[in-house]
Amino acid sequence: MNTTRVAVLTPPGRGAIATVLVDGPADGLDWGRLFVAVNGLELVDQEVGRICFGRWGDLENGLPSEQVVVCRTGDTRVEVHCHGGTVAVARILGDLVESGARKCEWIELTGGRCGEPARRVEIEVTEALAAATTWRLASILLDQQSGILLRSLRRIETTDWGSRDELAGLMNELLEWSGLGRVLAGPPAVVLAGAANVGKSSLLNALLGFGRAIVWDEPGTTRDAVVGHTAIDGWPVRLVDTAGLRDTDDEIEAIGIEHTRREIEAADLVVLVVDGSCPVDESTSRSIAAMGTGLVVANKCDLGDETGGMLPDGTLSVSALTGEGIDSLAAAIVGRLVPRVPEPGTAVPVSTRLVECLKRAARAVDDGDETGFRKTMSDAIG
Repeated sequence: MNTTRVAVLTPPGRGAIATVLVDGPADGLDWGRLFVAVNGLELVDQEVGRICFGRWGDLENGLPSEQVVVCRTGDTRVEVHCHGGTVAVARILGDLVESGARKCEWIELTGGRCGEPARRVEIEVTEALAAATTWRLASILLDQQSGILLRSLRRIETTDWGSRDELAGLMNELLEWSGLGRVLAGPPAVVLAGAANVGKSSLLNALLGFGRAIVWDEPGTTRDAVVGHTAIDGWPVRLVDTAGLRDTDDEIEAIGIEHTRREIEAADLVVLVVDGSCPVDESTSRSIAAMGTGLVVANKCDLGDETGGMLPDGTLSVSALTGEGIDSLAAAIVGRLVPRVPEPGTAVPVSTRLVECLKRAARAVDDGDETGFRKTMSDAIG
């Protein structure tokens, strides 16, 4: 049975160059029919790591051929670099599949180490790295991909059950970064909430640096959640501007307010925006009391402070109009989402699935359930 697999590594669509990765035994395909190198050597005789220019196609039968660059990157791996058009990629894929290779997704061929099948945690690291939008995230994920995370999990998995205190300590070392793992898994949602017309949309635009949301002085302008993506100090953030919380007879606005409540429930951080140029009314007081661990921001500080000292300690004063206090607000948002940054070489869980597995494993250690612990750790690694 032919075990050769093939996948496209470059993103879908047209591009300058596309890369096709072939994984399997050297004699798994008829490379002599598929590729002819300019240097005259068979592909299996090319040195590992050597870049070979040649032509792809069935030359003996006079079929059209493509100019390609091929490189053996290992004893069982070959990269084919071709024109980035969809036709060229489809042609090469089709030839490989016709020769007996199995087409698969790129993640299946890139997550493992040393030729071994990819573990689920390795796949999650690779997927997170591919989706990383900032250098800061990428640097942490590259650490995990180098084997730091897998070695940490293996150490926990193989620790003697009699050393329960050591096990608990190792689990805690990983779980203390569970919050950061949430950030690595995808941009956290920061919801701007508050009454109508307090300047949430203006604040969203100020944080993004451009006019994403429509700003108007008529209450109820924002009817649905408006989302903007940005990075603050190297950390990706998903900012959500929501409909103002108020009683209304407008059916459409009421639907928007219900959406706001759902966004608040799902948020990683809620920023309650109040109008600092107006006295604090009963509705605002109720909203502040229900905030929990969120941030309170008094907007419109350029118009003066009329809150009479009724806002909680730690309230940030900002002006979306002049930009005053915006940098402090951005820093406060990051401080809540990422209170600590790991040193290079620190193992960090990279998915909510892995965090939940580790929490279950920690409970099994506390309960003295060795069977449950071993199974959960096996599931965590995959």
